[in-house]
Amino acid sequence: MNKRILKNFFKDRALLISFYLFNIVSVITFFHLSEPSNTEILYPFSVGIFLLSVYLLIDGYRYYQVNGAIENQHAEMKIYTEEQKAFDKWIKNLSYQHSREKNEQNEKNKERLYFLSHWMHHLKTPVSVTDLIIQNEQKLHGSTKAFENLQVENKRLHKAIEQGLTMIRMDSFENDLDIKSMDLLTSLRKLINNRKSEFIYQSTFPVLNSEEEAAFIITDPKWNETMLDQIISNAIKYSSGRNGSKKIRFHVKKEEEATILSIADEGVGIPSYDLERVFEAFFTGENGRDYQNSSGIGLYLCKRIADRLNHRITIESEESKGTTITIRYLTKV
Repeated sequence: MNKRILKNFFKDRALLISFYLFNIVSVITFFHLSEPSNTEILYPFSVGIFLLSVYLLIDGYRYYQVNGAIENQHAEMKIYTEEQKAFDKWIKNLSYQHSREKNEQNEKNKERLYFLSHWMHHLKTPVSVTDLIIQNEQKLHGSTKAFENLQVENKRLHKAIEQGLTMIRMDSFENDLDIKSMDLLTSLRKLINNRKSEFIYQSTFPVLNSEEEAAFIITDPKWNETMLDQIISNAIKYSSGRNGSKKIRFHVKKEEEATILSIADEGVGIPSYDLERVFEAFFTGENGRDYQNSSGIGLYLCKRIADRLNHRITIESEESKGTTITIRYLTKV
């Protein structure tokens, strides 16, 4: 029995109880003054208290049933009084209006996201064409600094479009989910090979170490590669801030029920006062002032994807020495 509901019941009925007791005392006093020889007080007072108790018992039962159902939202609420019926009707009307407005807003948002998604997909075509034109011009006229800069900026634009599309797809994450067992090492080799030109351009060299020839994990291959590709992109970008050749180390370690992947770069690192906020949306921190192409979206998306896939992602960094991102995958369901 919920004591709080009973306490609220007596608070709500305090005025009624007070007037009822005052009425009993007034009636007994009136008859006593009218008939001084009538000294019977206890009996009529007891009858009045008994009738009051019966009323409070019935009313309290109804009160407790309704308020208990309100607290336990999954319970069925029984309506007893006209007042409760009026409130129930009012709440249902509000709920209906809220649901209708919410559905209308959801439809508008879906429409906006649909057009935005198609618009961004169309943007990918001129970006790809631009990249082909640059490559052809480099073959005909040789690689120049201008072409290299154009190619870098074009890749930045392509990356921004991909991040935007990823954010849009996050709203329907569960509809685009295919959890299965896959080899993490094969996926890493593919992602590293896809960015081979960037590794060379930034004088950064990937080193993949694993205790086993294969490392099978439970994940969604597409979403996991999206997350890893973003981490690799960040590692390359922030390694470019240091001169000379650098390494990005991929270390895979198998445990009893998990596989641990750590990606460590030798880049500029992250200041300790920024480290706690790197997974927040649009947070760029101190490095964002030096790297104008930092959007603060990449690690935010990685964190959201990891949480949705039930992977644990952590980050460690030391300024001017590098950053290590660790992801813990389950190998058994």
